[in-house]
Amino acid sequence: MVNIDANDERLILNSLNDGAIVLVLGAGASATCTKLNGEKVRQGRALADLLANKAGLPYAGEELPDVIAGVIGQRISGDQFHQILRNEYTKINPSRELSALFNYTWRRIYTWNVDDSLESVQSSVQRRRYFNGLSDKVSVHEGHDYVQIIHLHGDASKPEHGFIFSQSEYNARLNKGDHDWYRALTSDYISYTPVFIGSRLNEPILSAELDRARPVSGAGLGVAYLVTPDQFTEVQLSGFKARNIVVISATLDQFVSWINEKVGKAIYPKDVARRANEFVERLVSTVSTNSADIEAAESIFIHTWRATKLEADALGSTELRQLGRAFLEGAPPTWRLAATAIPVWLQRTESLYRAMTESFRNHDRCFIAYGQAGSGKTMALMQCLLRYSRENEGVILYELKSDVRSLRASLGIIMRLHKDSHVIIYVRDVFLFGDALREDILSINPGQITLISSARSGEWREHIERRIGDIAKSFLYQRFVEGDYSALIERLVEYVPAPAFLKMPLENKIKKIRSSQSQLLIALKETTESDIFIDVITNEFLNLPDDDCRMLLIIVGISTIARSGIRESEARAAYDRLGAKRQFSAALIALEGIVSKDSLDRLWARHELYVRHLVENVVEFEDVISAIVEILRTFTKYKIPIVKTVGRLDAVLFKFLLNHNFNADLARRRHGKEEGRRIYETFEVEFQLDGHFWLQYGQYLVAIGEDEEALSVLSKSIQAYSENSYAVHAFADLQLRVAIKRKNYDATTVKLIGDAVKALEEQHRQSLWDSDQYPIVTLAEKHVAAMIVHKQISAAKAAASKYFRELEIMSRQNSVQPLQRARERLAHYLATGIWHEGEVPDFSDRSKRMSRRRGRRRK
Repeated sequence: MVNIDANDERLILNSLNDGAIVLVLGAGASATCTKLNGEKVRQGRALADLLANKAGLPYAGEELPDVIAGVIGQRISGDQFHQILRNEYTKINPSRELSALFNYTWRRIYTWNVDDSLESVQSSVQRRRYFNGLSDKVSVHEGHDYVQIIHLHGDASKPEHGFIFSQSEYNARLNKGDHDWYRALTSDYISYTPVFIGSRLNEPILSAELDRARPVSGAGLGVAYLVTPDQFTEVQLSGFKARNIVVISATLDQFVSWINEKVGKAIYPKDVARRANEFVERLVSTVSTNSADIEAAESIFIHTWRATKLEADALGSTELRQLGRAFLEGAPPTWRLAATAIPVWLQRTESLYRAMTESFRNHDRCFIAYGQAGSGKTMALMQCLLRYSRENEGVILYELKSDVRSLRASLGIIMRLHKDSHVIIYVRDVFLFGDALREDILSINPGQITLISSARSGEWREHIERRIGDIAKSFLYQRFVEGDYSALIERLVEYVPAPAFLKMPLENKIKKIRSSQSQLLIALKETTESDIFIDVITNEFLNLPDDDCRMLLIIVGISTIARSGIRESEARAAYDRLGAKRQFSAALIALEGIVSKDSLDRLWARHELYVRHLVENVVEFEDVISAIVEILRTFTKYKIPIVKTVGRLDAVLFKFLLNHNFNADLARRRHGKEEGRRIYETFEVEFQLDGHFWLQYGQYLVAIGEDEEALSVLSKSIQAYSENSYAVHAFADLQLRVAIKRKNYDATTVKLIGDAVKALEEQHRQSLWDSDQYPIVTLAEKHVAAMIVHKQISAAKAAASKYFRELEIMSRQNSVQPLQRARERLAHYLATGIWHEGEVPDFSDRSKRMSRRRGRRRK
């Protein structure tokens, strides 16, 4: 019989059905397991008794840590101790009740036990992955189909990685900060429902991490449950209650029997997914699926005008005013907000709607709205999609989560479900999908899916258009116009407290909004404030309660500039490492209205435009670098390569933090080139096998003029990941740069040029390059320049002629600017013998004449 309060029962069962319980197993969970000889697995005091006897000492009931501290190393060698552990805790037969736990879907399973009973369980509804908490890198959650099982204190079958038994071993881990899996447990404790089984919770590392996470000393972190038959004193029970830990007096067998009675004998990952996601339910009810299908489907959400409007209509007047004010001051748009009257239907939105509707009628593969940050394009897309859904009954509209693991897999699932229908799929930011975007879109059957998204103007023109411009329709979403003024003024008056603006006559309000020539977001802010946008943001930042709050805003702000946000647990870890005095939760509360959390548990600052100004102009540059370093440090717990180990949004954040363009531009702006190097120098050991790290490090050194040092760094990028075409290209490019700057045309210069040309020509021949640069462009510009600088004129002209012919062929199929400008530069050189360094003059007319002359000669 298990006696549980009705509210606690409801929470446990709901969490169980949602796959949101984190199991933490203590010694009692293995108490009924047996060794091969049928004996019960030794618990703490029994092991202490055995060790004392082996050491030739009488046992008087001492605690296990005290016995280990007294005999291991003095009377029993480390090797002997390890052999005892192998004998006692390997090849364990799991009990029936322990095995029964694996009939349910758990978020994670942690264990303080060193035995292999969990590995010996015969069957499980989830696939299992095992980790040694003392040696293995942390792994991100892999979805409900997998359960990660972590031995926090070591594994008897792998004694070489160590154990935690004694107080000194606890202290060593705490002092070194070498307990990343404990930090993961703390994060899980806060975010999900922890259930401890068979423990008395005397765990110093967990206690230290939980105390660090509490907003104030002694405060709770959400409810947790302790399942144990042990008896506690009134004082102990009072202590548990103070920490919001509910004690359930039961054995593991009784607890499992209770679960069986309440929810049945099993909960499969598919059951959890169906409960959480309407699309998964629709999918498994319609077509046959496997676990990979379910994983892909969990990133897909159904949108309908009717359901979204019901959500919007349910908003109370106070909540509506709060949402309106937050949105007009820069908070991110939401579907529910788009279904209200708060956002204005701008004239440009009407044009967007017509273009989008035509794209849907044509069943285009892709439609991209691009514009400046803060222009209102994301909200406009949501407004248009909801209107289209309202006006076209039965339209199929889905959204893909930003952290979708595989865009192509999710598209494939949707095509299988809707073989004979046209489907609209919205993704918030197309830039997140990188180099694979073209292949992913081409995987769509023509006429079956239209993928709709947004992009920044610069990103579209410089990067994305080159990849998908021929298979996507695009629309430029420009700033608001005079016909929008009245409606915008109405919203500002209704939702934003601005007394001076409110008292103005209408003509003055119109004059004020007309005076702003900036993006919509900036115009709205400046209209209702007495200061210009940047002064408003600066004052708001400086008036925060203290430096700790300001630093947390910078941590979240940098992640907002990356357009990834940051998981709350990682923001907490970075914040704590910066030595903050204010508790993280208290700082987060102080930033309410400036920092918000999305449905993926990621923190975002109000808008990128706000924090970009702070980072570039207001915050001490040293503090910006410190924030970047500590966010990067949160990635050191993962396996390398980082970008393939973490999820999509975390990979975007990691790459952004190392991005040489952003860091070098910021360093130049803030006159801190050497300070900026700290980002890379800090992690030369931790990320030494990560090719992307060395690539960005080397390119940063190039950007600040340290070419010779950059050669060494970029060579390490190739050593770490030789298949990285970007690194090979960057290294060859730099070799040519260095060769151009060398004074003498000696053996070193010849080798630099020769190695670079060989690598670039190989890349060009393989036609594997898909970047914003091309090997042939680098050859055309830098190889020829190197020959000219070192007065190898005949070799320069021969190379120029060769590259010009190849560029002529390429430019017929590809009109991107780098190819065209390189072709024009070579044409001018071949025609005049004059080589232009730096900015290329307009050679287009001469280039055309050169092409015509060459054509006549060929005839």
